[in-house]
Amino acid sequence: MKICFVAPANNYHIKKWCKWFVEREHEIHVVSFIKDDIPGVTVHFVNTGVGAQDSDSSKIKYLLHARKVRRILDDIKADIVNAHYATSYGTVMALSGYTPYVLSVWGSDIYDFPQKSPIHKAMLKFSLIRAKYLFSTSRAMADEGAKYTKKKFEITPFGVDMELFNPGKRYRDDKDFVIGTVKSLTPKYGIDYLLKAVALIVHEHKEMQIKVRIAGNGSHEKEYKELAKELGISSTVTWLGLISQERAAKEWANMDLGVVYSTLNSESFGVSAVESQACATPVIISDIPGLMEATLPGETSIVVPRCSESLLAEAIFKAYEDKKVMVEMGRRGEKFVRQEYELNNCFMNIENLYRDFQKAEMDGVN
Repeated sequence: MKICFVAPANNYHIKKWCKWFVEREHEIHVVSFIKDDIPGVTVHFVNTGVGAQDSDSSKIKYLLHARKVRRILDDIKADIVNAHYATSYGTVMALSGYTPYVLSVWGSDIYDFPQKSPIHKAMLKFSLIRAKYLFSTSRAMADEGAKYTKKKFEITPFGVDMELFNPGKRYRDDKDFVIGTVKSLTPKYGIDYLLKAVALIVHEHKEMQIKVRIAGNGSHEKEYKELAKELGISSTVTWLGLISQERAAKEWANMDLGVVYSTLNSESFGVSAVESQACATPVIISDIPGLMEATLPGETSIVVPRCSESLLAEAIFKAYEDKKVMVEMGRRGEKFVRQEYELNNCFMNIENLYRDFQKAEMDGVN
């Protein structure tokens, strides 16, 4: 098939989609407002005058380029066009008049964007109406999307490469209790609650040899490092910065407990939680539907109500005390991910959906 993604070429997940379909010998194109290269892919850069780090409000300029996107798509003549993110690239597609196409919703476009104003809600509805087919990475987000459209969402979760993320990457042999996370250092991901919880543990359970490893960068990196100093846990926390997927796999595998303690519902699907489980590392998650869907609460994950450092600290200490239970939880987690979220299975489902859509269009089925 000839497949065209209308999406940011610099996005990690888009690159992963492209890599898989290129390896399956499909012809892949990407129409992007961000300039970047993707191996084996023809990237059609549309210069909107907006950079990757510019504000969301400046991205309104994207809408001025709908006709240009339409011309590019008409030239490509793809079998499948899949736009990603309903309220930027998706809105451009809706304005372009191109049809048919698939629209993948991601998270904040469904959870946060329509709450800003009636106009924002109308824009989302417009994007969903104009798309012929809809994808959602989780059932939880599909349920949220159902508030704005009666169309069916196909569930297409982000899979994890278990050749990369697996317990075989573990090499530690020490007595420390290592916990951590691999997330952006922004308020949405609850890093401050993790730090405060660790401070409670360090001060109340001095016998516990706890170490914290935090990978990622973001707008609040300096603030969180200062918070760690104020809490007196600087020597307990190791800041890893932005790391590669290969390094992330080793980090998850060498933790005794992962922590994905997001605070907002726009965490539509817990990729990090899936990666942790794939490495047979049990994980603490917050009570957010998308995260709970990405685990088996009580069997592969411990669910803690969001925004409570005291409850988070209690859960971490209990996990420390129940090491045998945690090991078994990790084993169940690896098995769960292999059954539900293995990368090739997830993408083969998408590939089959594409073929079904292509056939339906050729047969003239509405």
